[in-house]
Amino acid sequence: MANTINNINEVGAILARAAAETLRDNLVFCKTISKCDASEFDGKNGYKAGQTIKINKPPRFIPQDTFDITSSKRDIVEETAYLTLDIQKTVGMEIDSLEFAYEVDIKRVIECFVKPAAESIAQHVEQVMIERATDATYNSIGTAGSNTFTVADVLAGRTNLNQSLAPRGNRHFLLNSSSGAQAVDARKGIFQDSTQISKQYLEGMVGRADGFDWYENELINVHKNGNDVTGVAVNDASVTEGTYTLNVDGLTITTGTVTKGTVFTITGVNKVHPITKVDLGVLQQFVVTADVTASGTGEATLSISPAIYAGSAGLQNVTALPANDAALTIVGAASTAYAQNIQYHRDAFKMVSVPLIMPRSSEMAAQETVDGFTVSIIRDFDVETRSMITRLDFLGGISAVRPEWANRVTA
Repeated sequence: MANTINNINEVGAILARAAAETLRDNLVFCKTISKCDASEFDGKNGYKAGQTIKINKPPRFIPQDTFDITSSKRDIVEETAYLTLDIQKTVGMEIDSLEFAYEVDIKRVIECFVKPAAESIAQHVEQVMIERATDATYNSIGTAGSNTFTVADVLAGRTNLNQSLAPRGNRHFLLNSSSGAQAVDARKGIFQDSTQISKQYLEGMVGRADGFDWYENELINVHKNGNDVTGVAVNDASVTEGTYTLNVDGLTITTGTVTKGTVFTITGVNKVHPITKVDLGVLQQFVVTADVTASGTGEATLSISPAIYAGSAGLQNVTALPANDAALTIVGAASTAYAQNIQYHRDAFKMVSVPLIMPRSSEMAAQETVDGFTVSIIRDFDVETRSMITRLDFLGGISAVRPEWANRVTA
């Protein structure tokens, strides 16, 4: 015989937990990146969209060659990154005839309403999180438009992570089905081990190869270049140290565009080792962080990442500041879209799913957190329409804490 449910609050908790579990189970990328520590937001009554959480990043030190530190002691200053709570997803349902008296009623509601709603939220959350992470990633390998994945291609991405000192474990590779088919076909018999096979079907995991856990995901970001990719050059005789912007010219007058997420290199600006600062012999890659359109003279100011440092000992990431008229080389063709498969260490990105401000009085209001993923459910009477409204809500955000520990594999 079905169990009797004692009160509506108990029902709300059951439904909210079912929604949070469904959300968790339908995420791939979000489960493979770091979560904000609970101490970042515990103790709050709830959050609203648009609020910001400050994230601490471990400090970096440069050792010296002598034991005397009299004049070289430095305060420990943790770097910070900011995570904005701007990923909000809601499903609202006007359902007049929900009964919660018995356990069987709740199971029906979960299967018919809660799970489909939470699955939809999961897909939209995952898509936005992947897009944000990809747009923040400036390391890139592969030939745009080729959709080929030789072992050498994938290992080139691994090299980018290694050169950026990404930790060896917890590395993941997210591909769409088309790219995955090409990559797996090139590695027949390499994936191991047999104990991983079941995960291919349960969690979207393909296997492990080339130093990465491989996952299939149809929500991979597709980046489209602007209409100008050739003839663009630096338009600044004195680029400043630590700049996040770059003045350029050579764009089509008033109609030339460079899109957010576009990756480029600058002639004469090489990448250096993060610790030794030795020239690595390859051009440093940058990514455009906001769409821009050319002025009436064909000029524009690009917002870029990473910031350019050539002379600051601890922060140096390039061999030299860009020279005036140095050419920009943009990955891919003009006005063309390319799938952006992505390799990353878990700590390259950090996400959070936060508790929401909840009403003090309603027919039902509850929220539950499962493995770092929070969903709220509210059910109440709408006096304007004389209907019972049920809603599921998610609020979260993502920050590229260490974008150098990620790499795009353009297809």
